Formats: sequence, C-alpha cells, structure tokens
Amino acid sequence: MNRRETIAAVARKLRQFKQRHVSEMLDALIEVWSEELIQPDGYIRIEGLGKLYVEQQSMRTPGAVRDTMTYKHGGAPYTLKRYYFRFHPADSLRVKLIANREEKRK
Repeated sequence: MNRRETIAAVARKLRQFKQRHVSEMLDALIEVWSEELIQPDGYIRIEGLGKLYVEQQSMRTPGAVRDTMTYKHGGAPYTLKRYYFRFHPADSLRVKLIANREEKRK
C-alpha cells in the first residue's frame, strides 16, 4: 500500500475528513515518527500493530570492502555503521496474519 492508497482508504473510513486533511495528518505523523526513530533509543509502539525501532551496529570493515573503497575513494574507515530496521508485530497482529494465511491455503 502506498501513500495515495493509504490516504484514500483512511478518507473512506473517516468520511468527515477530506483526503487533503488525511494527507496533512499523515505528513505530521510521518514527521513525528521520523523524529522518534532517529533518536538512539527511539521506537514506535502501536497498539494492535507492533513495535518499530532501529538498531545500530559498528563492524570492522571487511577486507574486500576496504580494498574496493580504497581503490575508488583513496581510503576506507576501519569501522562501518550498519543499521537494522526492526519490526516486532503485536501478538494480535500475528494471530490475524496466521489465521488469514491458513484461510487462504484452503
């Protein structure tokens, strides 16, 4: 589901809001969530959906990567930062997902 589809779906469910209003609310929500996720221990927990957060890992630059970076850029850092974007679904979402998948298999 993309942005336009999301706005249209929410506007259909909340008929008192025009798509323009839903779009403004979505923009504000994205801004607030982005600000939270860039914080070192930031996370978003949505009841019934799950938890979204970002983990950072520092790792030594592998030899082949270091060689390529040195060749292309004249040098390479000793360590690289790797970011993992994690989502842990709520139990209720997990149950719905499993039930839906099993129902479609029949």
